[in-house]
Amino acid sequence: MNDCVILKGKKDRLVVQLDDKVDFNTLKEKFTEKIKQAESFIGEAKIAIEFINRNLNEIEENILIGVIHKETKIDIAFVFSEESALSQLPKINQFPFENLKDITDEGVTKFYKGTLRSGNSIEFNGNVVVLGDVNPGAMIKAKGNIIVLGYLNGTVYAGELEGSEAFIGAFSLNPIQIRIGQVIAKNPSTNILDINKVKKTTDFEVAYLKDGNIFIEKFNKLTLENMTKI
Repeated sequence: MNDCVILKGKKDRLVVQLDDKVDFNTLKEKFTEKIKQAESFIGEAKIAIEFINRNLNEIEENILIGVIHKETKIDIAFVFSEESALSQLPKINQFPFENLKDITDEGVTKFYKGTLRSGNSIEFNGNVVVLGDVNPGAMIKAKGNIIVLGYLNGTVYAGELEGSEAFIGAFSLNPIQIRIGQVIAKNPSTNILDINKVKKTTDFEVAYLKDGNIFIEKFNKLTLENMTKI
């Protein structure tokens, strides 16, 4: 069982190789032991964590991240995991959002790989694409469009100008707060602060401005969701 968790240092991250056949409780105990040992040479450094060789579900990944926070002073910048958000998402044969302008020449784009967790934020003078989830307590601010190839449960601001043509897209768009241009809306869901209770779907949704309101379109079905304009 000594080799069920192997830590390897890379230039920009700490790679955690996990045995995919060991039960999770045993894995957690060995991970706790190894990460305590690793702190002696990592210290309080800010690093990325990458889990490989085992597909962790969201709860398991959060448990291991919790061990790092509890047992060490390691500052986690962001997390990569073997279970790519892209592998779980349905294929879309066409872009169904006819109300949006052509986005092929929208300018510079920042790509972020990994889950954006509570307390983390991205601000960018262009478009932002996140290959992962955006958890409650995380924030994205972009002068252009925002696309999340995962679940969006945080706070997102897209565009700057009145009547902005920017949009926000995600698989399961369930933000705490959303702003496009100068229009702000909030989600009244009481479950939004508990990520394990948030309803998750595999529908790709896009939020955009129309007539001064934020609308969400799902596969060519235009609906004004439960978003209340402030």
